[in-house]
Amino acid sequence: MQAFLLVDLSEETAFSKPILQLVRQYAPAIPVFDVDALSDASLQQYAVRLLQENPETVVCVKSGAGDLNRLMPLLEELLLPHPQRRLLLVGEQPRLQRMLQARQGIAYTLLADEEDLRQFLEGSV
Repeated sequence: MQAFLLVDLSEETAFSKPILQLVRQYAPAIPVFDVDALSDASLQQYAVRLLQENPETVVCVKSGAGDLNRLMPLLEELLLPHPQRRLLLVGEQPRLQRMLQARQGIAYTLLADEEDLRQFLEGSV
């Protein structure tokens, strides 16, 4: 894992993100970045650049009611196959899952909740 990107669709307004704290606990040396459905275009562009420059990025998409359409520039990059990238979906995300299933060569892992993410991090770091 070269970097960790959190795409938060939960619309929680808390500054502190428990998922990022988990990642920092298990892999303190890697860069972490997060965007949400309200992030502006410049933040999304930074996230796209992070993905392009770090092929072994773990991308965690946390489910919620956030507008997936607002993240299209980032989603376009996520929908390109990259064999070293790990895509984690935390929670129910039927629309995103259909988008991923329609693309060849994109592997993703479904996680029920943040506890499953903790177990994933313990096993991969």
